[in-house]
Amino acid sequence: MRRFLTLLTMLGLFAFATSHPITRFKFPSKAFAKLMAAQKEIAKYKTSLIEEGKYGCCIKKPSGGCNMCAAQTGSCACAANLAAGKGTCGECFAGWANGRGSFDLKAMGINSPADILILPAAKQGIEGVQQDKENAHLKKYKLLMVESKKIMVGEKRFNCCVGQGGCDECAQEQYCGCSINLVEDMKKKPGQKKDGICGQCIDGQHGGHGRVAGVDLKQHVHPMRDDMGAMKGVFTTTMSQESSGTSWLPASSPMHMRMLGNFGGWEVNFMGLGTANWVDAGGDRGESQAFANSMMMFMAQRENWQIRFMGSLDPLTSGKEGYPDLFQTGETAFGEPLKDRQHPHDGIMELAVTYSFDIGAGRKGFLYFAPVGEPAMGTAAFQHRPSAWEMPEAPINHHWNDGTHISSGVVTAGVNITDRWKIEGSLFTGREPDENRWDIDPIKLDSAGGRLTFNPSNDWSLSASYGFLKNPEALEEGDQHRLVLSAFHQRGDWSLGAIWSRNYTGHGDSDAVAIEGTYSTPSGSLFGRFEMVEKDELVDVPKRMP
Repeated sequence: MRRFLTLLTMLGLFAFATSHPITRFKFPSKAFAKLMAAQKEIAKYKTSLIEEGKYGCCIKKPSGGCNMCAAQTGSCACAANLAAGKGTCGECFAGWANGRGSFDLKAMGINSPADILILPAAKQGIEGVQQDKENAHLKKYKLLMVESKKIMVGEKRFNCCVGQGGCDECAQEQYCGCSINLVEDMKKKPGQKKDGICGQCIDGQHGGHGRVAGVDLKQHVHPMRDDMGAMKGVFTTTMSQESSGTSWLPASSPMHMRMLGNFGGWEVNFMGLGTANWVDAGGDRGESQAFANSMMMFMAQRENWQIRFMGSLDPLTSGKEGYPDLFQTGETAFGEPLKDRQHPHDGIMELAVTYSFDIGAGRKGFLYFAPVGEPAMGTAAFQHRPSAWEMPEAPINHHWNDGTHISSGVVTAGVNITDRWKIEGSLFTGREPDENRWDIDPIKLDSAGGRLTFNPSNDWSLSASYGFLKNPEALEEGDQHRLVLSAFHQRGDWSLGAIWSRNYTGHGDSDAVAIEGTYSTPSGSLFGRFEMVEKDELVDVPKRMP
């Protein structure tokens, strides 16, 4: 039988994700769209202040300077006040503590950011400058922030330690636990590590409108977050839009990540997931086996740079031959083609560095270099797609769509336009990983791919990609061409995806179609997937009857 049609539907599959936050909610908040709109309004307002010579902040990009001084006084004198020894606002203090200061403190006689004095934002206005309270961008920003905070209070994710409406900084991060952190920190003994509060809450405490009594302002509580911190992407407004390799998702996609802290100006984060599984497929081709799959990723980001490492324990927990996956094909075990089994993913799944740079008019260029990584071809790997990441087994169309997510040697260059359009191209090694799952395979850069992505709104991501793969299969010589079209949609707790892909080979073409979806809440997830895949490489298939 030259072609084989497979159908796969899975419902009610539950997975444990180590990356889920301690709090019982997920990102993004239902206020996400309003928060993104508010960011744009305050950025436009600050731009007008800069053009009028009313804004002199001491924090450099990517923060773009503090929002608090602009919103409260209509001007910012933090840079001048710091130079004069008067101190900065709390938000700028947070920026310095996170390595985003714009000049040399020691030249001013200040040994470290912890020694900076705090002069509340309400006192940072430039003398003689009056705030234009009727400015359309300022009014829109404040209205959007109030509406967003009301939504997040209802979601039980906004619990601020200062009055006057609470801090905007944590609201932009879509979570404020500053009052909880502050109360717990006050209970700790000297020398114990504190969780900290945000820069705007520090400013509020010094400004005299704190909601928690007994705070010792002489003991600085160092901020753990600054101006959305790790939630910013390296080349988009929000990290939740960026997925594996350089692929995109809808900007409103859920983001599960633990922020580990700031180390020398680098924001370090961790995410991962693991599943413990038992499969009993039955039938003549089916097998039974217990196995576990896992993925873990560490990411460090600083300004326009991002470093990622992603690994897996699959070679240990799934065995060299992988695990039963009925009608799965691709790669080898002990020199033989895999039969109804999924190979374990490599121990090193991604090791990459990304650099982005502004090129004007809302455009950003980016470069991605990876000894092991994912080229600009197909969709985000299934472990990174919210519509599929609860799936305990690799999809049957893996080698039609996202099978190149572990490629030895990837160089990608691209341009994105206002977080809506992205065009990119890659050179990479076409050969699929060998059976040694712990090394980095030889790098040849003999294959190429390109991808066009369009996000018409925060809830949609559409992409088309085409690629050439040089001798991808170890046991079957011959090149391959691949075309992939995809659409992903985020609707509240629903993550939906549709993928069509085609492989062009010297012995014929084959198509794969997949429709997948996940309904995810803090208490559990429901996942379903439909696949239709044409296969001409199944082992031990009887010949077609006349």
